[in-house]
Amino acid sequence: MHPIDHYETIRRGHEELIKRAEYQRLARKAMLEQRMNRNVHQAANWLGIRLVILGEKLEQFGSFTETRHSHSSYTPTRS
Repeated sequence: MHPIDHYETIRRGHEELIKRAEYQRLARKAMLEQRMNRNVHQAANWLGIRLVILGEKLEQFGSFTETRHSHSSYTPTRS
């Protein structure tokens, strides 16, 4: 009987496991980045809405109307 050399089979299996692990790591990283990006956009949208609401309240209160006219009340005139 000839001795069976399992080294090559084990090496190929190990390389395959490393490739799978790397692929899964990259997939998890991409999903995390996608979630983070979505969260940043949601936070920026929320902040923008809140700033607009605050600006409208300040205009109603009169803080901006005394010092500077708002762009929202600007109506261009045609010459």
